[in-house]
Amino acid sequence: MTTYHRENNLDLSDQNKKAWDSLYASTEDLIWGSQPVGFIDIFMPYIKNKLSRDPRILDAGAGEGRNLPQLLTLSDHIVACDASEHALDKIPAPLRSLLKTVICDLEAIPLDDGFFDFILLADVVETLPDPRPVLHELHRLLKPGGLLLCNIPGFEDSIADIDMEAIGENQYLYQGRYFYRFVYQDEAIALLESCGFQMIHHQLCSWVEAAHPSFRSDAHTHSSYVFLVEKAG
Repeated sequence: MTTYHRENNLDLSDQNKKAWDSLYASTEDLIWGSQPVGFIDIFMPYIKNKLSRDPRILDAGAGEGRNLPQLLTLSDHIVACDASEHALDKIPAPLRSLLKTVICDLEAIPLDDGFFDFILLADVVETLPDPRPVLHELHRLLKPGGLLLCNIPGFEDSIADIDMEAIGENQYLYQGRYFYRFVYQDEAIALLESCGFQMIHHQLCSWVEAAHPSFRSDAHTHSSYVFLVEKAG
């Protein structure tokens, strides 16, 4: 099992946040494009059936907002947060006018306990030197029975350790700057359960991504375990 040592990751976390913010500032193009991440459509029918009317929804680590059009089909009450001001500034203006944006660290989101019915955490966990504080924070923000949808990739992902420098157990730097961690399925489940979530459903999903400007030059396929979990009522 991978051991997460928060005390050894503080400097790395700060450097990592600066690297991602610098990436978003490096080009006017959308790094991740405008299409939603490939696994959301698979889970949308269940989420729609589970949510109450007019739910409050958080896109945690929203980046440039690629997933916001999907979330806006669920509710008019959307909050998008990210540690990168440059990322949130790149959310297209028509989308940004429909929601609230919050610049903050994901482990310290300035909103009340039990505020949200549903949280999306897409392509984030693997980029966190220590994901536990973030997952605990999202657990705090969910109502009892609230849902979290997140992906946690392992070594089945085609990008795992490609052009990456190993810096620890299952820990890497991509291009010498961007932190990644890949874990096995049982480790991912144990992580979520240790942060207070109960498993509803999980499955391995695969999807194709176009090249990402200033980040990854070729189209590539992602394979990642995706988890739908809830906060116990």
